[in-house]
Amino acid sequence: MNLQVETQFGYASGFNVDFSFVATGGEVTSLVGPSGSGKSTLLALVAGLLDPSSGNISTSEETFFCAASGINLKPWRRNTGMLFQQDTLFPHLSVRKNLLFGSPNSSAMHWQFDNVVEAFAIGDLLNRKPPNLSGGQRDRVALGRALLSQPQVLLLDEPLASVEESLRDSIFDFVSAGIEQQDIPMLLVSHDQGLLSRSSGQTLEIRDGSVRR
Repeated sequence: MNLQVETQFGYASGFNVDFSFVATGGEVTSLVGPSGSGKSTLLALVAGLLDPSSGNISTSEETFFCAASGINLKPWRRNTGMLFQQDTLFPHLSVRKNLLFGSPNSSAMHWQFDNVVEAFAIGDLLNRKPPNLSGGQRDRVALGRALLSQPQVLLLDEPLASVEESLRDSIFDFVSAGIEQQDIPMLLVSHDQGLLSRSSGQTLEIRDGSVRR
């Protein structure tokens, strides 16, 4: 299942973005470029956190946004697994409840709770709450929650920046194997050259709000 993006957006500050590309299902599409170039804006547009001014955003199975048709699905209807740089865990809920928040109650889930907990080495954290976790532990829990939501598109912004180096590669390989098996497109923003070197698929350079070819 592919993700097609051809869309425009402008901030009140005058910074405009214009993105056009296709992300292939089962592969990691890496987004690289300097800070402020529009990488996080691109993820927010796909997730539905920002409303494009024109264009369309769609998967092979569903249209997220189409200006011509007046379609603009709310974020919770787009079934995207999102992980942004800011901490979005619920501080009053345990790690277990955070992981299961938004997870469909179905036996047909692709990523299973026990497998994610084991792969991310968070079994001993399940009864703790986010304020009592390190930054790397919170990143692992947040990424686990994104997977357990069973997304059709995965959007990751510096997902393992605070994760211990000893776990980083194995977690990334676990995620990569899952999207390949399920034919899910994944957009990855990262400055970690080690992760980028392990990524399958294309690398898109984002500069001044557009994809440079």
